Amino acid sequence: MTTRSTMRWMFAMGIAGLVAACSMAKSTPGEDPRTETNATQVTWTDGKPAIAISCKEPGACQTRAVAMCNSTGGAYTTLKMENMPTRGDMTEIRGAASVIIRCGA
Repeated sequence: MTTRSTMRWMFAMGIAGLVAACSMAKSTPGEDPRTETNATQVTWTDGKPAIAISCKEPGACQTRAVAMCNSTGGAYTTLKMENMPTRGDMTEIRGAASVIIRCGA
């Protein structure tokens, strides 16, 4: 009886850990294999710090931007975008997406 209860508890904790690990993007600079993104700190043309994010999928850029700006509640301003999709285009032709953001609204 105790073994069955323990196994259920371990299974539930394992699933919860897996969900948490898969759903959260990395909130620090560097590569994030979960979202296939790379974020670096850069200085924008106005001399203020910004974050450059490159990603294979545009949705991953947004996920990583929200994670990187966690201290501002996920709010960020987009300074530059490249290769973001438009209706009907193809990723293979367009290439990888990138964005430069600054945290805060």
